[in-house]
Amino acid sequence: MTPDGTVLAVGGLGLRMPGVTAPADLIRQLTGEVPVPGAGRSLTAANTDLPPVDRWVPASVEPRLPPGLPARGLRNWPHESLLALAAAAEAAEAGAEAAEAEAEAEAVQQAPDATAVLWASSTAGLPEYAGVCLDAALLDPGLTSPILAPLAAYNGPASTVSIRLGLTGPVETLVGGVTAGMAAVIEAGHLLAAGEASCALVGGSAVTSRWSLAGVSDGLAPAEGSACLALAPGVAGAVTLRRSRRVGFDPVHGLDGVRELVHAAGPVAGVVLASPDPAVADALTELAGSVWHIERELGDFGAAGGFLAVVCAATLCAAGQPAVLALAVEPAGTASCMEVWS
Repeated sequence: MTPDGTVLAVGGLGLRMPGVTAPADLIRQLTGEVPVPGAGRSLTAANTDLPPVDRWVPASVEPRLPPGLPARGLRNWPHESLLALAAAAEAAEAGAEAAEAEAEAEAVQQAPDATAVLWASSTAGLPEYAGVCLDAALLDPGLTSPILAPLAAYNGPASTVSIRLGLTGPVETLVGGVTAGMAAVIEAGHLLAAGEASCALVGGSAVTSRWSLAGVSDGLAPAEGSACLALAPGVAGAVTLRRSRRVGFDPVHGLDGVRELVHAAGPVAGVVLASPDPAVADALTELAGSVWHIERELGDFGAAGGFLAVVCAATLCAAGQPAVLALAVEPAGTASCMEVWS
């Protein structure tokens, strides 16, 4: 339930993650049963004096666009936007099937489609922005590709999803720390409650490059991949998103505010945590039966981390857990949580 009281039903899920071909694979990675595939690489920034960075990075993910989705004009499109489009198309198809089945069961007419898109990312457009800056510095006037400019922005994944899927609802991009991804889900609830959208595609993504490493916390692996949930108001879905809360806390004096969020939740099987600070996960083990740490097991997704926590909680509930708490904690002193029920 978002702060305005909206209960959100999960109608569809789309995943494009390393080593993940089904939701069960994501659970196995989250619980540490199998590692995320990857290898050590030397990441470079061409045409700059920046030194290479040797880092373990996840295996590159193939977008795998659905067969019915036209690929014309996407050959040179940013990798992250293609990952977002593939995951969103998969979630949208499942969500449409669920909505159609519900409408038939209740013998009601489906509302006119106005699907909103809300996307969280810290890495979208970074390689393209670097390309624009380098071209402007190295090439003669007029030789910089005009195609790069609109791609060099954080809103690339959201706009690609909206335009390519022909959606007519609001489009928003959220950036920042890990709570931004959870804020995307909460904002979807606001739009649905206000009647500004009939359903919502909420997603998050990250890709790895020399430019994206600046935002990855020390000691954590960068992440690559995308995920998307198709959400609609109501409780008809097998998995629903219920209460959400947000607090500010003073990190200098401990995690009392975060503990209060966990205490305020109903009985849950565990907590899916998104936080670049591993100490938060260690501090929460005393409060919850299980703590599954996104950054420790799947990698640092930046702004998409909080959304991945919701996705993993929903996946665990779909697999049989009755209730899981998704929690996003930023070292600066902000925390958000959402209860996910089956």
